[in-house]
Amino acid sequence: MKKLIALLMALVMVFALCACGPTTGPGPASNPGSETTPGGEQPGGEENPPAPVGGTIMWLSNLTSGPQYEAAMNYGQYICEKLGYTFQVVYADGANDPTGNLNAVKNAMTKDVVGIIATQDGGIQNIMEEYPDLYVAGFNTDMAAIYNEDGPAHSLLENDHWLGTIVDGHASGVDEAHEYSKVVIEGGYKKVATISFPSFAYPQHEVAVKVFREDIDAYNATAADADKIEVVGENKVLMFAPLEESWFMEAGNSDLDAIVGICAGTMFIYPTMKQAMANGNCSADTKLLTGGWETGADLLADIGGDGVIQRIRISPIENIAWAIVQLDNAIQGKPYPDFEPSRLDSVSYEIDSAEDVANIMDHSLNGTLDPKYSQISDADLESVLTRYNPDATLAQLNALFQSEQLTVDALAK
Repeated sequence: MKKLIALLMALVMVFALCACGPTTGPGPASNPGSETTPGGEQPGGEENPPAPVGGTIMWLSNLTSGPQYEAAMNYGQYICEKLGYTFQVVYADGANDPTGNLNAVKNAMTKDVVGIIATQDGGIQNIMEEYPDLYVAGFNTDMAAIYNEDGPAHSLLENDHWLGTIVDGHASGVDEAHEYSKVVIEGGYKKVATISFPSFAYPQHEVAVKVFREDIDAYNATAADADKIEVVGENKVLMFAPLEESWFMEAGNSDLDAIVGICAGTMFIYPTMKQAMANGNCSADTKLLTGGWETGADLLADIGGDGVIQRIRISPIENIAWAIVQLDNAIQGKPYPDFEPSRLDSVSYEIDSAEDVANIMDHSLNGTLDPKYSQISDADLESVLTRYNPDATLAQLNALFQSEQLTVDALAK
C-alpha cells in the first residue's frame, strides 16, 4: 500500500510539472523583443523593445527606367530591407494626371502597405483620402499641390499623415532661375534660348523661365553693349517628348551660344541637338545647360571641356532616404520632437567636367547603382532614425541632406 501511494504521488508531481511548463524564460528565438534591429543594436537601448513594425513601402515613381530610376530602386530597396520593410515601385501617370496617379496606387495596393513615397503630386489629396491610415512623404517633387496656397491639396498641410517632401532642386522657380542666369552670365554666353516642361506638371518651370529672363534684363541694363545677352524667341515647352529638329530651323535658333534646358535635357534635348548638328541645322558650338542624368558613353564623353554639355544639375539620388526616414519614424510611432511637414530644397549635384563624370561613375550611387557607394552611410541614417536615436530631430535630418557631403565635389575627397 505504501509503495502504491508513493507511486501515485510521483505521478501527480509529473503531471503538475507538465502543466506548468519549463521554469526558465523563452530563448531569443521565441522572444520578438530580443531581436536586434538592422544596425545590430536594440533601438533606444531598451532592454526588451517591441519588434519594429514592418510592411510594404510603396514608391509612386515618375520614372520607369534609366540610371536615376535604377539607383533609386536599388537604394530604396536596400534601406527598406535593413529596416524590415518590403519596397515596391508603382508607376505614376506620365502627365501627372490625378486620376491616373490614384488608379496606379489603387491597382497596386495590398493590405500590408504602411506608407507611400510620392514623386508626383497629381491626385495626392485623393490618394490620402482613399487611404487615410497611410503615411505619405514626397521625394524629388515640390508638391506644389500641397504647398501652394491655391493648390488643390493645400489642406493636407493639416493632415498628420502628410510628412513633407524633399524637392528635386529648388521648390521655388525663382531660385532655379537665379542659378541658371548666374551660369549663363559667368559663362559668357551672349545668345541663348530656354526650354522647359509644361507648367501644369512643373509650375516652377514657368516661374523659372520668367525670372531667368528678368535676371538677364537686369544684367543687360548695366552691361556694356558687347557683353549684353540676347534671349531668343519664346520659351519652348516640351510636352514630355523630345525636342523636334525643326525647332533649330526657327529664326535665331541655329546659331545659339547656349540652350538653357530647365528640364531633363540630357534625354529630351541633347539627342536632337546632336542630330541637328550632324545635319547642319545647329551650330557645333552651341552648348547645353540642363538637368537629367544619362550614362551613355557618347553623352558622358561630351560633358565639360569642349563638349556640348557644359553643365548638368541633378539631385542626389540619396534623397529617397529622406522620405524613408520620415516614414519609418511615423510608422514606428516615434516622430521627431520638432516635426513639421517641411519642404526641403535639394543639394545641387552639379556636373561640369570630365573629372566629375569619372568620380560619379566610379565612386557614386548615381554611377555604380550600388548602395555601398551612397554618400549617406548607414551610421548617418541611424543617427537620424528615431528607432535608433530617440534624441534625433528634424533639424538634424535636414542638415544631413543639405550638407556638402552630398555634392559632386565631395566625391573627389
